[in-house]
Amino acid sequence: MAIVMIWDPVERILWGLGIAIALICGVYFIYKGRKREIFNERIIMFGLASLPLSFAFSLLFTFLQVFNVQGTFVDSIFYGDYDNYITPYEHLGRASYISIGIGGIFFILAFDIIVKRTKYLLTIAFIILTGIEIYSPTIEMAKVVFNLPILLGLLILVPLVLYLYTRWSHLEFKAVSSFLLFGFLLFMMSLNLAKSVHKELNAYPLILGPLFLILGCCLTILPTIINPKVLSRALIYWVGYAIISIPLFIVILYIDIIKDLETPYIIEFVVAFVYVYTLFFLVIRDIRSEIIISVEHEKDKEIQSGVLGIFTRPLKVTEEDVMFHREQKICLVCKGKILRSIYLCPECDALYCNICSTALSTLENACWACNTPFDPLKPVKPYKEMEERLKTKKLKKISKKPKIHDLPPEK
Repeated sequence: MAIVMIWDPVERILWGLGIAIALICGVYFIYKGRKREIFNERIIMFGLASLPLSFAFSLLFTFLQVFNVQGTFVDSIFYGDYDNYITPYEHLGRASYISIGIGGIFFILAFDIIVKRTKYLLTIAFIILTGIEIYSPTIEMAKVVFNLPILLGLLILVPLVLYLYTRWSHLEFKAVSSFLLFGFLLFMMSLNLAKSVHKELNAYPLILGPLFLILGCCLTILPTIINPKVLSRALIYWVGYAIISIPLFIVILYIDIIKDLETPYIIEFVVAFVYVYTLFFLVIRDIRSEIIISVEHEKDKEIQSGVLGIFTRPLKVTEEDVMFHREQKICLVCKGKILRSIYLCPECDALYCNICSTALSTLENACWACNTPFDPLKPVKPYKEMEERLKTKKLKKISKKPKIHDLPPEK
């Protein structure tokens, strides 16, 4: 095998920084997960934490592994032959493969716990594959298991799980998975560029791998620290990441092909590329259809509230409604500007003009926002209860049939 560039000081510093950031990213996800009160949310966060942690440990072992390749320095760059190494090289390589397998187990386990319909079969499959990596008699066998079923399995399952999480989420949260998916793809590219199979091509700058890792970590952790309102336009993020990433990965694929990368790796890359961007297309289509439906729904709501809203009590009065009417000094019922005398609900501070408060105390005797009585001496008849009673009376009248002896006699 030919002599190739193995590492240089700048690349070492960047790898160290990237691995440290990935470890911090994983620990931060665990910290956020522990603060979640809902069990499913906690499990999802723990599953997501396993991705940066597994890549961090895998790349740490790869980082140490190359120090066991024999070679020489030329102008501060270390050159060597990957076939010429000392014993720890193989053990560190196996540890690198096992780290990704363990990360895959925890990520898939989190999904299996939430879905339950998979009967933990995916988790069992990853446990078996990781066990083969650990106990395989040769490093070559462990390498084959790592490169084909484990890496390919992650390339299929992680985007699929993120796609399902996107489908199950509300529209305002769908942008989050675009960060996670693109971050995961950068993790994968970083791992591949760190391995000997890509370094032997002598086609990529040594610093490209750690830069991908750092960028992937930043994207993965970004949704947890920025203002949620920034993420509200999910379609922009998904389309943006597709536009950025497709040319990037096409260029990498082109370089791999012209540099004669081994055929199985090319096939794996092409399959993963087509599959991932099919999911990109499906998510974008799903988000776009939801946006169209929500826009039409909002238009309907505007028409309804504009025409009939002033005559009827709203189905639900929110805290924001109460606050808005109080700040603007508008009656919650008639929407009129209150100039002098007012009634302020003692429980929720909802604002009413005297005319409306007097009328409501006679009718419902309950605040629209919190059902607190206007007059404590009178019985409370909440709006929903009154409505139900009226419906029941109407149904009884409709369902009541005349009895036989009530019929008029025949002539």
